[in-house]
Formats: sequence, structure tokens, C-alpha cells
Amino acid sequence: MFPVNLIHDKSRQAGLGYLIIGGHAINAYCEPRATLDVDFLVRKADLAQWRRLLEEEGFKLVHDGKTFVQFSPPYGVEWRLDLMLVNDQTFEKLQVDARAVNIIGIQARIPRPEHLIALKLHALKHGHPERFEKDFGDVIALTRNAGCDVRSASYRQLCEQFGTSELHERILQRLG
Repeated sequence: MFPVNLIHDKSRQAGLGYLIIGGHAINAYCEPRATLDVDFLVRKADLAQWRRLLEEEGFKLVHDGKTFVQFSPPYGVEWRLDLMLVNDQTFEKLQVDARAVNIIGIQARIPRPEHLIALKLHALKHGHPERFEKDFGDVIALTRNAGCDVRSASYRQLCEQFGTSELHERILQRLG
């Protein structure tokens, strides 16, 4: 893995906030699973600063999507750094309830399980079909480990707001 602590320190110096999401955040709540990248949730308004910081450290832009930007590190490793871009309101909502953890060699913050579930549901709704099983497995593991009641109105609403009613049905079938 690239030295995450370097990017952590540089982002702090630059006043750039982030939350760790994706596989490493999932691993903080659930049984560890393999992941080949580090995912940061950042403000879309800060993207130019993030690009400048990463490019100054030798990272190369791999993909620039509307809400997702991927960089490869200069350190001769395969791990990517992915930035998920959100508006200020979403970032603040997730940050206010985020939990501080020691993860991947740094003291960082991760969203609470329900927020990670919402992010994964969104990915399932809009993502690539080949990622379905991995993302769906993450939703199942987070839901189970967080003790969420899949039959509750609030869980159903979460699924319908960020995913689909069909996803809620599949979750119900799996977790009953």
C-alpha cells in the first residue's frame, strides 16, 4: 500500500477533510475482506486542491468521473487512491456522526454503519454489475454487524432512498 500517512498529513496541512469509506471502513465494522484501494469521501468543492496535492506527490490520474476520481500511486504498488466526491451538505452529514478509528496506519474517521450502507446501496443502484456481489455482501455484513432491523420502516426507507425497493427485498430474503 502507498504511505497513507503521508497523504493524511499533507491533507491535514492543506485543510482538506476526508472520511475513509469502502473496504477499509467496512473492515473496521465487519470481518476483514480484501481490498486493493483506499477510498476517501471528500467535498467536490475541494477536488482541485486534492488533485494538486496528489499530483505533487507523484500520483497519476487514472479515471475522472462525475462523482468518482481514481489515482495510482507513484510507489510501484497496485493500490489506488479513489476519491468519492459529494456536496458540502452530504459531507457534513456524514462527518458529524463519523467515528475516529486507527485504520491503515493512521487515526482517521469513518462514517457510521448506516451511512456506509447508504453509500453501498447507492453504488448498487448506479454501479457496475460486476461489482454487485461484493457491494451487496458489504451491505449484508454491515447490516448484520450493526444490528439493523431490516423489517423496520427506517431500514426500508434507507433502501428506497439510496437503493431500490428490489434491493430491500433481496436483503430481506438474505437476512429474513
